[in-house]
Parts: sequence; structure tokens; C-alpha cells
Amino acid sequence: MSNRDFYRETFSQVHSSAQIRWEDFAQTRKPRRKKPVRRLWLLAAVLALLAALSIGAVAAHLLGLQDLLLPQNQPAPSSQPSVQEQQLSLSGYINTPESQGLAEWNAFLSSYDPDGAILNVVGNYIDPELAQYICYLVYTQEMADKLEEIAAKYTLTLHTWNHVVEDQGEWVSLLGDFLGDNTAYSGKIYEDGTFHYDGYLTTSSGTRLDYQFRRSVKGALNDVYLPVGDLSAYEEWYYKTGAGREITLDLGPDRGFLLTDLGDSFVFVNVLAGTGQEVTKQDMKDLADSFDFSLLTPVQPPDQSLWEAEPQESGPAVPPLSAQLEQVLWEDRPFYDADYNRTLTLSQFLTKSAPEGSQLAADTFTAIDLDRDGATEAVLRLVLDSGAHHGWEVLRQGEDGTVYGYILTPGEMLELKSDGSYCYSYSTSSGFGRMFFADTDASGQPQHSRGTAPMGSVDTVTDADGAAYTDWYLDYRSVTQAEYEAALALQRSKEDVSWRFLYETQAP
Repeated sequence: MSNRDFYRETFSQVHSSAQIRWEDFAQTRKPRRKKPVRRLWLLAAVLALLAALSIGAVAAHLLGLQDLLLPQNQPAPSSQPSVQEQQLSLSGYINTPESQGLAEWNAFLSSYDPDGAILNVVGNYIDPELAQYICYLVYTQEMADKLEEIAAKYTLTLHTWNHVVEDQGEWVSLLGDFLGDNTAYSGKIYEDGTFHYDGYLTTSSGTRLDYQFRRSVKGALNDVYLPVGDLSAYEEWYYKTGAGREITLDLGPDRGFLLTDLGDSFVFVNVLAGTGQEVTKQDMKDLADSFDFSLLTPVQPPDQSLWEAEPQESGPAVPPLSAQLEQVLWEDRPFYDADYNRTLTLSQFLTKSAPEGSQLAADTFTAIDLDRDGATEAVLRLVLDSGAHHGWEVLRQGEDGTVYGYILTPGEMLELKSDGSYCYSYSTSSGFGRMFFADTDASGQPQHSRGTAPMGSVDTVTDADGAAYTDWYLDYRSVTQAEYEAALALQRSKEDVSWRFLYETQAP
């Protein structure tokens, strides 16, 4: 799993009770620690096939998909932009502050961290200082500053909170029974009343329409958009519901769309089937008639006191130590010393590893998943009787159940962070990265080793003439010194691990 994917899972997890994916919408960022209790929704990916316009209807005062194009996507008088360049705002029509703010945020993100090098440094760590921007998948202060700048420029508020709505009963209790005969699954509602959910309706013809419903409240910066495909592939018409609500409907080969402006909010419904699946215009009309839109305006923000605030954790959850590791630490059971190919207990290791004339002790330790394989390692800090730091001992349990030990010099593990990353320093190279373990060599023979996979590094080389050259790298890519130092500063801003006294700690 890449760091980019890991970061996405960190913030939210795509889920649907009926195989309906919010992946069809696109959220403008890469991507947020997996939440173990609830599956959250991520408006994160791209709807590759979208929408279109073949206006064959009346009611010229109503607007359609063409009018949702973000400002920079509007066709110039003498040219038509390619379909890959076009994006639809889900917050309202062209030249509104919401659409302009989204367009500018998208433009910033298109050039920011294009290869994900900074995101790879972030990994699954969430800076507590950036927790208020969690709804926008912001992962650096630079991104947060730009987001604030855009919001201020267009006088828009930023989402800072959301709640996972579990089922239809909760939707009705929050918003009233606007659903009618629709079935709603789980989704999210934000502090201003913006919400989305997956659902379905069985129409009068017996056709099941699976869809995604979103209400975007005006005045907020909503970073959700739809990339546009061929506009000529869809038929668009206007429809007035039995309750008198004017609706714009679109129907194409694989998708259908419903949009309406409620004044204080904008509704967009993405139907996940089209004429290719025998969806008809009457089915789309049935969908439009099925909602009681009058209950959705004026917007009533949810009462946040109904739910206890969920604490934001700054680091990943770490599983407990295995029973075998606990026995090595607290019962002095033997482990395999991979550096010297010997089996001994921790007390024996400390005696044999001490420099001549000195005594060696392990005063503190931390439990952490260094290689992010879901299993926890123990990192022991080694000190001499003089008080000098002597390095580290890493203990891990292999797939065969054996506990393996690896000794590290003081410079091999510096500033260990709660996400398992750390800095290192050698004579001609320094950097930061994560540990990996190998139980076989290149030929497949048993060989228990470890190493550091650098996320960033600085290498100094001296040529035959004695001239020294320094190169900077991020994720194995050559960068400038300024770029490297910015990434290093981000690495150092991460949360440090917590150290505990070894012999004052009781095994769980």
C-alpha cells in the first residue's frame, strides 16, 4: 500500500451498504488513519464518465450542467476545452463564490506536491495543528494557509466538523421525512447542514435507481466536483414536480443526474445507471417526485450537541506487544540475536554487548509498528553505566514465532516518531525514513536483517580532486536543498513516541 493510499485510509474509508461508491464523486485532494469503529465516507476519486447537454427543453430560466462548469473550464469564444479539462461544481452555478473558490483551490492543488513526495513524508501522521482542516484532507501548513486565503477572498466558511449518519431513521430524525419512498444508507452531515448519502428508489416501472445524493449549503467552500466527459452523450430537460419544484434532469448511457437550486443550498443527485441499463425519462421523473424538497430548505444546521465529539488522535493506533515479546522483556525468555547469530536472554545480551569495563542497561522502551505490517516491535534504549547513550535494540516477532533482535548505533535511529519514522545520520549520508525487515537473502536463504528505507536523504560525495558534492533526495527523487529542508522540517514536526521505563512497566 502506498503512503498516498495509506493517508486516504487514515482520514476516511469508502463504504456503502449496497455497493454504491462515493468514488464517483471527486474530492480535491490526495489523501486522510483508518478509523476502526466506523466506516466513513470519502469524496475522493474521479467520475470518469459524466454528463452532458443536449438541450431539448423549454424553461430557459432554468440552468443546466453547462452552467455548473467551473470558471476556468468555460469555453473560450474561439475554442472548446478538452473534456479532460472540464469540471462541474457541486456547490452551485458559474461565477458564484462557491464555484470560484473551488476553482482556485483546484488550481492550487494541481501544482502542489504533484508527485506526492511531501505526502510520502507525512505518511499516516496527522499534525494536531491541522486537525481543523480534516474535512479538506489538508496535510501541510502551506495547504492550510492557502485554503484560509481562498476562503477569505470569496467570503466562504470552512467545514470543521462532520458526523456519520448511520441509517434512514437518523436521517429522518435530523432532516424530517424528505425521503418518501426512498431508502437511505449511511453518509455524512456537516456543521452547516451540507450532507450526502447513498440510497435507492424503486420507480413505478419497477426499476431500481441506485444513486448518490448531495446537498451543498451555500456560503461554504465545498471541495467536491465532477470531471466532465462528453456533453453530447446526455439528454437534458426540465421538469416541474407535482409539488411545483423545478428540476433539471439529465439521462445518458450509464448515468443520470438531478439538480435543483433550493436558494440557500444546491442539490445534485448522481444516478448510477442510464439508458444502457434501461433507465427511462419517466424513472428520472419518478425520482424527482419522490423527494420532499420543502423539508430541505431553509437549511437547519444539525445540533452538534447530540453527539459527543470524537477525539482526534495525532498518531496511529499501535497494537499491543505479542505474548512472546512480553516474555522476552519481562520474563527474560531467550530471543535470537540476528546480528551475532546467537540465542540468549535480554539480561545475557546486555552483559555480552557491554564495552569492556562498562555495564550496559536498557532503561526505557517504546512499543511501535516500525515497518507498518500491523505487528508491534519493541525499541529499547541502551545506556552505559556512565549515563551515555549506547544505541538501540529492536525486538520483533517473525512469522515463525521467533523473537529476533537487532542492535542499532545511536545515529541509526534519531527522533523516533509515533508513525514509526525516524532520522538517521552517518558520516557521508543522513536523512529520515522507515525500517524494513527481511527474513531471507536475495537467493531465498534464511537471513534475518533489517535496514532503513529512506523517505529523504542527503548524500555527500568527495571526488578524486577532493571536491565535495552534496545531493538531496525525497522518495529517491533529486530535489533542491530547500525542498529537502522543508520536508525534513515536516518530518521533525511529527509527534514523538512515548518512552516508558522498562523495569517499572508491568506486562499487560
